[in-house]
Amino acid sequence: MPVAVKLKGVEQEFAKKDRELTKFVNTSMRARAFQALGELKRVTPVDTGRARNSWSISKSGSYFRSSLGGVGSISPELLQPPSSLKIESLYVTNGVNYIDKLNAGSSQQAPSRFIESTVLRYFDIEGLVYLEVT
Repeated sequence: MPVAVKLKGVEQEFAKKDRELTKFVNTSMRARAFQALGELKRVTPVDTGRARNSWSISKSGSYFRSSLGGVGSISPELLQPPSSLKIESLYVTNGVNYIDKLNAGSSQQAPSRFIESTVLRYFDIEGLVYLEVT
């Protein structure tokens, strides 16, 4: 004699767990991004302090102060709770126009590719790692 079992509420429970997992991932990634940001500030070579103070973090790649070296900041949307609906993209940026030269090793205070090596300490990245200069 066959037995049939019908589960009610399974779809809602899976949707709830999906939201919880998404929020957990976003919270974890934010924590790592803030750690990477702090480390980048610490290892950035200093002459005037402009490059070190120009690091910013946001959910938009275009969020940073000017290339004139405005003080780095945290975008306002990161002060809100992490999303439970979709995985967020986070961007750590530096608006000074010579950050790529510092990263290439122009200063004796930091090795070349200090940005990539710092980021790789906090994130497991598969494939190519590149620095986007805009």
